[in-house]
Formats: sequence, structure tokens, C-alpha cells
Amino acid sequence: MRIIVIGAGLAGLTSAWELRKLGHSVTVLEARDRVGGRTWSQRLGNGQLTERGGEYVFPTEFAIRRLSAEVGVPILSHNVRYARRTVDGSHVSFAELEATTSRITETLRRMLGDGLTRVSVEEVHREALGPGYQRNPVYRRMVTSLASDPNLVSAASAFLYDPDAGQPFIDDGGRFVGGNQSLSIELARRLGAAVRLENPVTALDQSEAGVEATLADGSRLHGDAAVVAVPLPILRELRLGFDLPEAQRTALDHRIMGTAAKLGVPLSAVDDDIALQSPDLTWWSWRSLSADGEHRIPGLSCFAGSRTTLDALRTAEGPAGWVAQLRAMRPELVIDGEVLLTDWSADEWTRGSYSAASLGWTPADLDAFAVAAGRVAFAGEHTGLEQTLNGAVVSGLRAVGALSGLTDAQGGAV
Repeated sequence: MRIIVIGAGLAGLTSAWELRKLGHSVTVLEARDRVGGRTWSQRLGNGQLTERGGEYVFPTEFAIRRLSAEVGVPILSHNVRYARRTVDGSHVSFAELEATTSRITETLRRMLGDGLTRVSVEEVHREALGPGYQRNPVYRRMVTSLASDPNLVSAASAFLYDPDAGQPFIDDGGRFVGGNQSLSIELARRLGAAVRLENPVTALDQSEAGVEATLADGSRLHGDAAVVAVPLPILRELRLGFDLPEAQRTALDHRIMGTAAKLGVPLSAVDDDIALQSPDLTWWSWRSLSADGEHRIPGLSCFAGSRTTLDALRTAEGPAGWVAQLRAMRPELVIDGEVLLTDWSADEWTRGSYSAASLGWTPADLDAFAVAAGRVAFAGEHTGLEQTLNGAVVSGLRAVGALSGLTDAQGGAV
């Protein structure tokens, strides 16, 4: 079958790779002049790699680890206390982290059992942790990572339907040795000429015979089926000439797009804290382990999530405001060259960082994209509850499964 994949981020490339292995002809249409989407690796002036987008591959995220092993892209440890960041001069123990998380989860179960609905992440933390909850390090970590207003995000989606439930929690994450974009680059290399850059798609239609993608230059491409793997705001602007199933429309309506920025800082000196969280705003900074397994890299990575925090850091004006706050929080910092700011809310082909489940979210949304909308399947972190690199890979695999059983006019099947 001839299958069109719209988007050469990690989700789209995963789908294209799997479909190619099944014997199908794939064409990947990407709007940007590069592959990787929200995985984007770049070197700072001192030569150190920094991630402008997705950062962490967690220990129990097996889908992306299998894929990286298959195509020979190695992973090393960040060796960073991801969930136990320093706040107000100290960080919680592993036991305290587990106990606090259990307390929040049980509080949520009780609230739902009492008949409450649309319980937000903010509400359950307030109920479980009491006065001063906003300075609790467990709260600060979660709301920073959400990149959205915690008053608008479903607590049930965050605590009761975690895809990693039942897996042992390990407070560390990995990164690809050649930069996180290297997995996308390797998949694109193997797909070769099937990947077409700078080919944005504006519309998609389908019939019983196949699908038709309309590109920004007015040209059209025909295929037997399609995978749409573009960020949520771009998907909402894509002109679809067909109706989505009600379950998919509802699931998409229940997603909100978050706002985040990254700051890569080349340095020659810094304090010894490997994971430092702002106690007042939703941003943090960390320094990863070097490939030698002994030293820390000569670069600091910073992540800020939520519109409120980006405005407070004045990211729209450039990096100066953020750097000033970073220096105040880490006075021993010595910057060695120009910093690199990436504000995903200003990115033309993303217009945000990643999505979150709104208060209207229900467990029924989990299965909405396990089936195709006719000849079209959807991939991307917004089609599931893993807003991570692994979530992109999982969604790409799910999209391939959604097309299974579909036959073309010549009788071929996915």
C-alpha cells in the first residue's frame, strides 16, 4: 500500500519506519527543513550538545528503548534527580517522594468516591498537602512538568491512569548519546528519499478508494491511507474533508496545549547541585552526567513550563530575564559563551510544548485513537497520556495498528 505520513517528528517517523518494515510504500511530508519535530539537538558555542526540545527517556519507557536499540542509537544516563529536585535548599528522600505521591493518589480516590467530578491537579494537591502545598517539592515538580495551568488539568489523568503504573519508579532518565534528535535523524536516514522536507500539508481528504493530501504549494499527493502526526494546534488547523469519529472529536476537545521554553547554558563553573527547582515559579535547571560516567557536562539545561512563568522570565524579549533569575538562584554560575533560548510557544509548526488532559477528560479517551478514521490514523503525544519522547513512539506504533486490516484497491493490506 501507498501510505502518506504527515509529520517527520518522532511519532511520524516511527509510523513510517514500522510501515516500511511491513512492506508498504511510505512518503513522509514534513513542513520544517529538519526532522525531529519537538526533539531538536544543537551544540552550544563551547561544543556541548543541548536539547532544545524533548529531554528525558525514562527507565521504564520500553517502546523508545526498543526502537533505539533496533536502529543502533545508544542511550546514557542523565544521572539527575528528576523527581527530587532541590527546593528551598533541600530535596525529599526517595521514601518521602513515594509517601507523598501515595497520599495524593489516595486523596484523589477519596474525593472521586465522595462524588466529586472534574477534580484538578491543583485541587487534589491542596486537599492532600494542606496549607503551603504550593511550595511542596512534589507539587512544584509536577506543575512544572505539566507546562499548563494545574487548575485546568485532570488529576485523574495524572495520577490514576499513568501508563507507567505498576512499573518500578527510578528517579533518573536517559538521553541519546548523539543528542535526542539523533533517533529521528537515523530513522530518516534509513527511510531515505521517502522523507520530503519543507512540504507542509494544508488539507487531507479521503474516499473509499484512498486519500488525498493537499500541500501548501497547491500540489496533491494520493495514497491508499495516511497517518497524521502533527502537533495539536497544527492538527486543529488542518482542513479535513471528512468527519472524525465522535470518540476522536471528543478526545481532541479534551486536550489543552501547554507552553514551555528551554535554555541551554554553556558554562565553565557552577555549584554542585544537579537538579535545582525554583520555589516560586515553574522552572528548574540541571546538569547531566558526561558520557565518561564520572564528570558533569560543561552545560546547564533549564526548562520552564506555563504561560505565567514564561511571562515572568520575559522569554518573549529574549534570554536576559531568565539568565538574570538563573544567576540569582545559582550565584556561582560562570557562563562561557552565548546561551540558547527556545520558546516553543513561538514556534511556527508547534505553537506550544505538549498537551495535557483537561478537566473534561475521561478514561474513554484512552482508546479513541486505537482505530482509524476510515483510511486515516492519528499519532502524536496528544493521542495518549504520555507527553514524552516515548509517548510519541507509542503513538506512532498505535497508528500503525489502527490501520491494520485496511486494504487497498488491489487487495493489499496493512
